[in-house]
Amino acid sequence: MASSTVVESGRADRSGALKTAEAAPGDGKGDKASGKKKPSKKVVIILVLILAVAGFLGYKKLMPAKVLPPQPGDVVALDATTLNLEGGHYLKVAISVQLVAGKASSTDFSTSQAAESVIEEFSDRSVPSLSSNAARDRLTTDLKSRIKKAYPGEVYDVFLTQFVTQ
Repeated sequence: MASSTVVESGRADRSGALKTAEAAPGDGKGDKASGKKKPSKKVVIILVLILAVAGFLGYKKLMPAKVLPPQPGDVVALDATTLNLEGGHYLKVAISVQLVAGKASSTDFSTSQAAESVIEEFSDRSVPSLSSNAARDRLTTDLKSRIKKAYPGEVYDVFLTQFVTQ
């Protein structure tokens, strides 16, 4: 009868010795057998650089541009307005509106809302309430906020150019 060689885990060579498919650690055969390949250092460095550049460019693109503060522009002088005060007195007031450069110009600035704001702010007041510098400053600040609200982004400053009570 013929003798048979039993091979459990491996192959038999011509001499009948058993060879196993085990790879020695570090010889690289085990990595190929598992089907996974580690990326080289060059590829990793290139990918990191590409991601860094893409992140930087994305940050610059999405970052809002620096907003410069408004610059003073043209000055528009409104005609003097005479208003009734309490007790039969009068107030003659004139203002100038300084516009924001690049947002409005003196040729296309409509003064009607500014004139209406002057009337609303100073009408029907008493002479003593208008006599002190502090009161005029407070009323001018209020007038400036009214006019800036009426002309959003167009008005830089408001100046009292004439203020006479009688």
